[in-house]
Amino acid sequence: MSALKFFNQTPHIAQYQVYRGDMRVARLPGIAPGASLVVPVYNDCIVTASTWLQGNLYTSAPLRVNKAARFLAQVRQDAARGTYDFEVRVLPSSSTTQMQFEKTCEAPVSFSLSHPMAPAQLLRVEDAFTLRTLNVAEQFSVTAVINGVTTDELCTADPDAVITAVSSSSDGQAPYCTLQLRH
Repeated sequence: MSALKFFNQTPHIAQYQVYRGDMRVARLPGIAPGASLVVPVYNDCIVTASTWLQGNLYTSAPLRVNKAARFLAQVRQDAARGTYDFEVRVLPSSSTTQMQFEKTCEAPVSFSLSHPMAPAQLLRVEDAFTLRTLNVAEQFSVTAVINGVTTDELCTADPDAVITAVSSSSDGQAPYCTLQLRH
């Protein structure tokens, strides 16, 4: 399994955030000065969806997917039981670099995407039969918050990259910090 490696060579705690395309895949706890953290690159994602119908909240079963897929949320009637079922069908995506989200029901649907190292990311689909997309290309973008300031974004396609936060000053002043990439 691939893993990104993060180092902090600044005098302050560094908190990294990592995206694959538009999907948040990690928000790391603060890394102390001189410390490091290795983060496995998970390809799987858990998707759930929820919507309101007649005053009741319906939530789909969690779906484990690996990258590009199309999710169709729909309310189906169960005439035999006199109830409604909310389901999400997983279909092939029309693009290998996109997760696609669509709904057929009237109420908005919120899709929740989660990874082991990141808080859930929400994507809301307001209109029926309107396709919303999320880029999941193999391009990682990384930023770090150091001493309350967010660094410039660093991008790499290498899932085994080594990323180091460094400081440009050592005189006790608020440092200008940057991210350096090593393959």
